[in-house]
Amino acid sequence: MDENTFTKQLENALYEKIQHLDGDGLKSLRDDFKLFQSAFQGMYNVLLRKGIIQEDPYKYELKISEVTTPSESPFAESEKVDQMSIRLSQFESYLDFLNNYYQFSVEFLNMGRIKRLASLTKYFNFTSFSENSPHSNTRFLAEMASMIRKGSDPLSAGIINEGLQQLDKTSRKIFQTLKDLTLVHKEQYKMNIRLSILPAVNFERDWVVTHREEAIRKIRQHFGESSAEHPFYPELVEEILMEEYSAEAQSLQDELLKKLAIGQTAANKKTAERNYKGMLLDGLRNMVGVAFQLEDALRKLSDNQAVLETLDKSFIKKLKRALREMMHKDPEPVIHEVEYLDPVSSERKTDAINFFEFIDLATKRNQALMALTNRNGGAFKRMEAASEDQIYKYLEKALEDLQSFFRKMTALDEFFLDAMADPEIRGKYRNIKIELVSLKNAAVKANQKRHEYIAQKEEEEQMKRLGIKDM
Repeated sequence: MDENTFTKQLENALYEKIQHLDGDGLKSLRDDFKLFQSAFQGMYNVLLRKGIIQEDPYKYELKISEVTTPSESPFAESEKVDQMSIRLSQFESYLDFLNNYYQFSVEFLNMGRIKRLASLTKYFNFTSFSENSPHSNTRFLAEMASMIRKGSDPLSAGIINEGLQQLDKTSRKIFQTLKDLTLVHKEQYKMNIRLSILPAVNFERDWVVTHREEAIRKIRQHFGESSAEHPFYPELVEEILMEEYSAEAQSLQDELLKKLAIGQTAANKKTAERNYKGMLLDGLRNMVGVAFQLEDALRKLSDNQAVLETLDKSFIKKLKRALREMMHKDPEPVIHEVEYLDPVSSERKTDAINFFEFIDLATKRNQALMALTNRNGGAFKRMEAASEDQIYKYLEKALEDLQSFFRKMTALDEFFLDAMADPEIRGKYRNIKIELVSLKNAAVKANQKRHEYIAQKEEEEQMKRLGIKDM
């Protein structure tokens, strides 16, 4: 192949590859990392709820300005719970930073950031997840997951199993995209040398074959004069020499162009049928993942209510309560006047909450969510088989319920905090701040999926109206 012809073809292939990555490729990478975080959070929450790990007391003191990985240094067996609690918490925080603050573009995701993303993704080796793993962090996490999987709680085991399957699958997709990104940056580096340095050195083919090391030194010299601020990679320069001057140059050039080719599958990605149901089910998974946190929060609120009832020393009320219990009647309605911040008007408003009615409704709704945690269970199978419209309506209603529960539980938490201000009983107050943060994050992520679904459906309808079939 003529040298100038190959360089032009390489430039075009590289340009098209970058355009594809900046369009579909890195959008998919962003979605994969979000799904990766969602699957990990489901596992993490189960481990917390089961008491296998503890809340990291320093979680909110961790200042993150760049994606990195938690410590991989060895620790004693006696420190396993504490160390793994911290490392799992930090891992989740780094994923959260990545998904909320990183730009997914070829320019932003340079070689340094690609290495950080790869290190974070393989911090726990989910593609070879085993209690016999040579990596201590993976081995200890596998041991903890095994305790749940071998236990008597099928719902928790289902979350762990589904989470591990999703983490394995998304890890492989992430690594493939990072591999494509790495190739692009390597070839951009080589292209700069091809265009700016090779014409200046004007090597003879036969001379390069017999004096390869000297040729690399000459290129290094010119590189230092023109690109001193950038690192010099002799192994990439050697690749250029092999592709331009070796006896295998033609086959190496053909292979390189083939690697950069987008391919039929990727090029036609937009014309393929979009998996809208998968997008909606991902939104549901975000909410299903916090079902246990919601259950814990409702239990804590009930405990706070019980403390308040013990403070009521009125003989008449005690007698009424005893009689109702003897006759197995429902508890007398308890109405709490609470305040909350209206997210629309940003004003403080008041609401009258029938406490036991609210707890009962929220518990029933939560049980329906919990039934979806088992991927092999009947509830999940029915949801998977439902129509796109049915799943959307279910997601919309579940999201509406979760947002309503979050608002009322926040208000009740503040109410109990004020009602139990007496230092003698303050120690009995159980706050639900951590659970509320989890519920809020789940609602935000589920809502993002809902908006993505709406936006893409509207785009599809707009294309149809314009008579464009292939999007």
